Amino acid sequence: MQNREQLWLELPPMSPEAPRRLLVFLHGAGSSPEAFAPVALAWQLKFPGAQAAILQGPEAHPGGAAHDWFDTRAVAADRAERAALAAARLAQRVAVLQQSTGVDAERTVLVGFSQGATVALEMVRNRPGLAAIVVAYAGRLARPIRSGERLDATVHLLHGEFDSLVPVVHAHQALRALHASGTEATLDIVADSGHVIDQQLIILGTTRVMQTVFRGRRRAAGDGRTLH
Repeated sequence: MQNREQLWLELPPMSPEAPRRLLVFLHGAGSSPEAFAPVALAWQLKFPGAQAAILQGPEAHPGGAAHDWFDTRAVAADRAERAALAAARLAQRVAVLQQSTGVDAERTVLVGFSQGATVALEMVRNRPGLAAIVVAYAGRLARPIRSGERLDATVHLLHGEFDSLVPVVHAHQALRALHASGTEATLDIVADSGHVIDQQLIILGTTRVMQTVFRGRRRAAGDGRTLH
């Protein structure tokens, strides 16, 4: 689908009988929905009832046809503000997708890579109740966690040990900050991996989401609520 601001790809569920979910994918800087499609398809194999939406960054990447979520060429001190603006715009798009698919926030998972991961984290910070789970590959927090701030989404951080573009220290810092705020968060580091989403990272990410969903089902069963 396309409008004046943004292009995105939608992949229908592979199995209408499987539990319904909404998987929203955010590519890295200098990429596109088409380039990220193999990752989305690999995720759908694990969640065959999920509708997948691969969103496109609104900013043109310098020197090519690819896209960014926010301009990285400006002053570094303004990066948090630019990430917050991108996250606010994107949260509106996610809400529209939820309405059109009939899938609520409790069954929505945000999956971002690099700059897309940073924006995904910023989205659930600025708009509580937008999604239940965030999977952040090679990401970092756009700004420090505020005193008293706690994310209601579960956050799974995944990082390559030898990532030279977004060093793994950012993932460690994010995990410490999230845990200190009381946010449910995990960190998996893949040895000998760099700034990529390889098969091992896909397996780790989907496994973390399955574990979170299973825990949610157990809690719901204990409360006597209907399971999805």
